Amino acid sequence: MVLDAIEWNMPEIDIVLSNGFRFCPPNATPDQTGNIPITRGNVYDMLPVDSIVRTGKVTGLQLLNWLEKELNNVFAEDASKRFGGWVIKFKGMEVEFNAFGNEGERVKSVKVAGQPLDLDKLYSISACERDGDPADVVCRMNNVKDVVNKDLTLHQVMLSYLAKNSPVTPTPKGAAKALDAPATLLTQMSGVDYDFR
Repeated sequence: MVLDAIEWNMPEIDIVLSNGFRFCPPNATPDQTGNIPITRGNVYDMLPVDSIVRTGKVTGLQLLNWLEKELNNVFAEDASKRFGGWVIKFKGMEVEFNAFGNEGERVKSVKVAGQPLDLDKLYSISACERDGDPADVVCRMNNVKDVVNKDLTLHQVMLSYLAKNSPVTPTPKGAAKALDAPATLLTQMSGVDYDFR
């Protein structure tokens, strides 16, 4: 839903990214229509940081290197090299990868708008600015060109999207596909004799 909202507010952007927040799903019950009303409080619970929306441009090579780094942050065999917990969410891009592959060699294919990633092409990206990030960083991606802090915050993006598009049924699109792990993977641990459920 976060990605849908950013994309809806900025349809000219090639790839939208969702930083790792500590999401808290709304704790509510359906009303008489069967829908769950989403209040401002739910938006603040789900997204506790009202970050500024930031845009910029990166090359396909930057995207590829960033994806490799992000995947290593999640799936590094050495637990001391893990950072972030889950694969970052994105829309406008499809990625196939080996979760338990070698560092720097996990990504097997990337498509942007259905086309293979062009390492030399500039792609527009958008994500939320994180407090303290340098001016040329977007979603932990360094050396981003033409960075602009929009006159929008994440809460404004969410509220305007919900006001015009409700009811919504956010469904993961499977944009990140691990080729060597089940779609329901809930842990980076391997070689253990139990399952997370």
